[in-house]
Amino acid sequence: MVVRFAYSWFMHKTIEPSVLYFGTPVALISTINPDGSPNLAPMSSAWWLGWTCMLGLGQMSQTSDNLIRTRECVINLPSQQQVSHVDRLALTTGKNPVPEKKQAWGYQYEPDKFSIAGLTPVPSLTVAPPRIHECPVQMEGVVHEYRSFGNNVSANSFEIHIRKVHVDESLLIGSDARPHIDPEAWQPLIMSFCRFFGLGVEVHPSRLAESNFMKPAPPLVLQTAGAN
Repeated sequence: MVVRFAYSWFMHKTIEPSVLYFGTPVALISTINPDGSPNLAPMSSAWWLGWTCMLGLGQMSQTSDNLIRTRECVINLPSQQQVSHVDRLALTTGKNPVPEKKQAWGYQYEPDKFSIAGLTPVPSLTVAPPRIHECPVQMEGVVHEYRSFGNNVSANSFEIHIRKVHVDESLLIGSDARPHIDPEAWQPLIMSFCRFFGLGVEVHPSRLAESNFMKPAPPLVLQTAGAN
């Protein structure tokens, strides 16, 4: 039996890129420093399942230290409109002294990240780190567990359990009782290979989006002692 493979006109080449940032939403992580001041860090190594988020952060970062120490954070999601604010945080660190490797990359110590980014801190409801007023999505979370991550990078992975989700009303559709986020209104800021991009138009209808999987779940009914 002769097996024949159908080859397309695409030609692939084996390479070793420095990073594999194929494109994920930018997040601004707010935490609390040892002196009680807020820290703010842009990152794009994040993904979600349900109400759990996985964050990947370099072990040299102050944010990583803060998450291990306090086990609290707010994951703020900027839209495309906040791109200039996010970019002002590039090459800044809350760690003093700046680690040698980060110095070589051009990083500088910045104790007041909110001011340099032109962003406004507002109190959270369940955690100590502040939310970012200008970000249309803000998620308060706690660290469930963490561990070292990667075989060619010094990083930590953090499993964050989300406690509260705050969303700008302009992004919401559905009933007041069970609102959800309109994917056509939400315009996340995407980082691909360390460059900023936005979303284009929807390229194809999604059967999954129309399925029961994406229908809002009914509200939880809490049973009290002695209830029938």
